[in-house]
Amino acid sequence: MISAHCFIFLASSSITAAFVSPPSNPISTKIHHPLHQQLSSYIEVDESAVRDTSSLTQWAEGYGAQTVAGITSYDGVDLFAAANEDIPAGSAIMYTPANMFISSYGAKEEFGTLEKAEKMIKDLAGEEQFPMFYVFVKLLCEYEKGTESPWFPWLNSLPRVFDSGAAMTPTCYDCLPPLAAKYAMAERVKYINCKQALKEVDFISEDTKKNDVVTKWAYNVLGTRAFEVGEEMVIVPMADMFNHGSIPNVEIHYDEEGSCNAYTTVDVPAGSPLLICYANPYNPSALFAKYGFLDENAPATFCKIMDIIPSTENRNLGLSFSRMLFYHENGGISEEVFDVLLFEHLSGEWQTQKDFYNACMNGDVDTKAAYHQQYLGD
Repeated sequence: MISAHCFIFLASSSITAAFVSPPSNPISTKIHHPLHQQLSSYIEVDESAVRDTSSLTQWAEGYGAQTVAGITSYDGVDLFAAANEDIPAGSAIMYTPANMFISSYGAKEEFGTLEKAEKMIKDLAGEEQFPMFYVFVKLLCEYEKGTESPWFPWLNSLPRVFDSGAAMTPTCYDCLPPLAAKYAMAERVKYINCKQALKEVDFISEDTKKNDVVTKWAYNVLGTRAFEVGEEMVIVPMADMFNHGSIPNVEIHYDEEGSCNAYTTVDVPAGSPLLICYANPYNPSALFAKYGFLDENAPATFCKIMDIIPSTENRNLGLSFSRMLFYHENGGISEEVFDVLLFEHLSGEWQTQKDFYNACMNGDVDTKAAYHQQYLGD
């Protein structure tokens, strides 16, 4: 996840929770070696396997999760959260206790420091990929426990088919626009890094390590369901059912115990999906590469200028995904697009470029407009 997330994460919430925190019911994290399991106990993760969503709610409630009745919906393809009746703004709609989370810090506490794997990840991608790798290993460890995993009902309810960049082939990348292909290939490289470092984890079986279907499934679960909290990576079962919306109607908060609480931010009519914002809605290429969908309801798309070298000056003028925008509804173009382009156009006229920049930074609208009028059409 990236810094432009629209999630709201709070250590504690000023909103009084409507759900009662249950007694602690920690999920066991004992490691089982897969050779002691029967093959039939594994989760079927090939694309033809059917998702079993029937026991998910009962499982979650057993570990203390609470939801507004009937907010989960399954259309045969996607399991998602939706309002089954009108829900007022500020309503508590979901609670997931911290003991249900799958997290990088929990995995590292369970497994200890995986020194050899960390060294390989560091050499391949840098330390920033450590949290992702620990969640990846945790998912595979629970996969190998099969029905003995406390997370089995949740794992068995997850998708088997993914359209993210990590799930694509080189032929797919050739068919994508340049920026989307760049992001998609970067996702696949992260998966390859994780799989390479997995060779250094001795409690994951060789059969699992060599099984591309299983390892790719685990990575895609991680890539599409985990989000960053500080320097860690976390998956929150049940809260992972909220789909993306560029205009979200749900916020995620964390209470003093670290448990997850979800609240509506506006009145939500019955039948409406309950949505959070996964990432910057103005960068559809990044959303597509990471999650495998295009946000057709995004209000704008950023201007994909690939050959401008970022600098302090052009960033100040608006060189960013969230400011250089083409608006979908009326075809409008944000002024930052014109400002950045003119600044680059003036690169051979140092003093003029400096004067234009100062006019923009000082809010001198008339001088700025005069420069745009002078160079319009150049």
